[in-house]
Amino acid sequence: MDKTIINKNDIGVFYKDLKKEYTVYGVKEKEEGFYVFDEADEFTDPLENYKPTILPPKKLLFPQKETLLRFNTQPYPDIQPVIESKKQILFGVRPCDIHGINLLDKIFTTDHEDINYTNRRAKTVIIGMDCLRPCYEHAHCASVDCLDVDEGYDIMMTDIGHGFYISINTPMGEEIIEKYTNSIGASIDDRDKFEGLMKERKNKFEMKFTTDISNLPLLFKNADNDPVWDELNDRCLGCGRCNIVCPTCYCFDVFDCMELNMTSGERCREWDACTLKDFAVVATGENFRSTRGQRLKHRFNRKFNYLMTKYNTSFCTGCGRCTRSCPVNIDIVETVNTVIKNNKGDGQ
Repeated sequence: MDKTIINKNDIGVFYKDLKKEYTVYGVKEKEEGFYVFDEADEFTDPLENYKPTILPPKKLLFPQKETLLRFNTQPYPDIQPVIESKKQILFGVRPCDIHGINLLDKIFTTDHEDINYTNRRAKTVIIGMDCLRPCYEHAHCASVDCLDVDEGYDIMMTDIGHGFYISINTPMGEEIIEKYTNSIGASIDDRDKFEGLMKERKNKFEMKFTTDISNLPLLFKNADNDPVWDELNDRCLGCGRCNIVCPTCYCFDVFDCMELNMTSGERCREWDACTLKDFAVVATGENFRSTRGQRLKHRFNRKFNYLMTKYNTSFCTGCGRCTRSCPVNIDIVETVNTVIKNNKGDGQ
């Protein structure tokens, strides 16, 4: 399908029409400067300037808490899996969060498929919103190669002034555009405008790491005894915020909730965080990462070493949520650059 244009005046109607068939989660301003993905009756337009949402859209694919199965022991053992999903659209997702979803797709389908996740993912349409300028001071998406995205979305919208330039990436995206919009074919001027904006934006995004992202696994591998971990140990509160707001953290705990009759219950899972004190405690009481510094070292290695080595891509998407939410101002870019400086003096 040729590239198309949706007039800005038609976006509200497009959004409302989608709600007839899908549950639509758009971007809402919860309080001044803080945005969330949530249902809304009407489209609101913070898309050009909104800062990353408090929680990433992963919450709509991998809920903070969910039931995995229900069970009864009487009159005979009975176990029923719970797989809940619905047709939903995530509207206005930034490239950094699309990258995050792409990484979760890998995690939840490699080795063992997580059916709860993959069922939601299969019924989810992603309509992205391109970034033409840094959304706020904590963004470092260009530094981790997450400014551009080639997969993981159905439709991408780019603001070219009078309308949105529509890039369609899947048959589902094409079906939605044909069914729910009065889009018009992109003119040569529209295409020139789009290509010009894509070229201009490259100079607007600063490369904030002092070395190429591909060098980080080896640098972090050699940074086990880096003094930065002792310094962070003295600052970190161990609150887990950085894990909870991260679009690529996927650790969870599983537990059973028994009813008072003690014959029925649910098996549930909820998000967990490697920066929390009890995360690495084993049954005999030992804690393999007993200090906050050790836990932060593990978290940074997960982003820039362990998983990056396995999947050949950064597991930090550059959204900056962890820096923004940290109550003691631990900055991910500052920490990475300290590791680079301490373990490779020239930073190249």
